[in-house]
Amino acid sequence: MRRVSRYASLLLMPLVPVFQGRIEQVMGHLPSQAERLYLRTGGQVRRMFPGLEGLMASVYWLRTVQYYGHQRAFATEKRYDLLAPLIDITTALDPRMELAYRYGAIFLSEAWPNGAGRPEEGVAILERGIRALPGSWRLRWDLGSLWFFFLKDHKKAADVLLGAATIPGAPFWLESLAATILGKGGHREISREIWKRQYDNANGDHIRANALYHIQQLDALDACDSLSALAARFAERNGRLPSSPEELVAAGFASRIPLDPSGVPLSYDAAVGRFSIARASKFWRSRYDQ
Repeated sequence: MRRVSRYASLLLMPLVPVFQGRIEQVMGHLPSQAERLYLRTGGQVRRMFPGLEGLMASVYWLRTVQYYGHQRAFATEKRYDLLAPLIDITTALDPRMELAYRYGAIFLSEAWPNGAGRPEEGVAILERGIRALPGSWRLRWDLGSLWFFFLKDHKKAADVLLGAATIPGAPFWLESLAATILGKGGHREISREIWKRQYDNANGDHIRANALYHIQQLDALDACDSLSALAARFAERNGRLPSSPEELVAAGFASRIPLDPSGVPLSYDAAVGRFSIARASKFWRSRYDQ
């Protein structure tokens, strides 16, 4: 009898949206504040539906997506209180549901009102997923992305991506992405080491050329910093910043007009005494010169 009731419930599940629509027509849609989660742990759900953990994980994941979508698109007072518990229940019922970890972390991390604005919880979700699925490089890729985009920790993001790159089947570009993030975060020596390793071990000319490009770009950025420091020393001695790179050379602070590795003169902002890669250079990227 118990088995019959269980399958009857499954057969009636497609009718739930129809019944819910009718209820909302009669009573009006319940506000988000009235939403409740009566079963708050995966263990509680497992005890109510023994042997159906996989199915119930899918049901709860569907509810998670619906809840997030409603809050983001329709709720006038956006609240994401149930988001973390729903993700926890889903992944407790099916610890190998990679999709729930990946998108759940994004839902939690997105800035309010498009998400919960809680990236630390998103990190915790992905770390739990990595423990359950140690062979998934995608979870580590997502974790590195959260550290970079939401928590602004370039070093932590790169460390996670470098770990992901060591997993069998991981794409080669994870290491390159880590090196790029390190360069943007000011960790140029570590970034240069990675690019140098790729250059030395490259199997193709395009990979070697790409690595050389980034090495030379880092060299140009280092040159900009060194010359900016020389401009500051000029100001200490003369009470003003140099008006041009030529004046810096004429005063003996630099041996020649500064060029980047491609031969394009470095740009100089006389108002602040700062050198940067010229926009006309192939090494210029807005992320480095903002």
